[in-house]
Amino acid sequence: MHLAYFTYLQNVINKLKPKFMTKILILLTVFLNSFNENPDIEWDAIYTHATYALNHAKKAMESNNFDHQRFYSEKALESYDKIYNYLEEFDDEEFKLKIENTISDLEHAVDAPDWDRGRFYTKRVYQNTQDFITTLDLRAAAEQPIETTPIDSTTVKQ
Repeated sequence: MHLAYFTYLQNVINKLKPKFMTKILILLTVFLNSFNENPDIEWDAIYTHATYALNHAKKAMESNNFDHQRFYSEKALESYDKIYNYLEEFDDEEFKLKIENTISDLEHAVDAPDWDRGRFYTKRVYQNTQDFITTLDLRAAAEQPIETTPIDSTTVKQ
């Protein structure tokens, strides 16, 4: 489709002046390249949902009631489902596997037959989520260059 459209536009442009044709070709190239770019992964949203999951896992661990434990585990599971959806385009399979394992643990926590078993899986989810947030922090720190400000000798007291 793009080739036929491009050929048609090229025939139309050939009839126009050369300067105008150059501008049109540049705009067309930018327009067509905008479709080929992959959307950026929303790391801020992933971080937000990870902190929600951590908060829900903590509340599930602190709960004394089996129903509350399941409720907060379900909330954490919802957050991890959103995280997984954000990471669909991400290429790191090991990273995605850790998320899948945490989702599996959350499913076990939600469907646990008793409070002790649910608490076991919730503890694992809590620890995995802390590790996940640490990984996100390290990734963000590695991507951002450290800005240094030069010291001005006129402002330093001697």
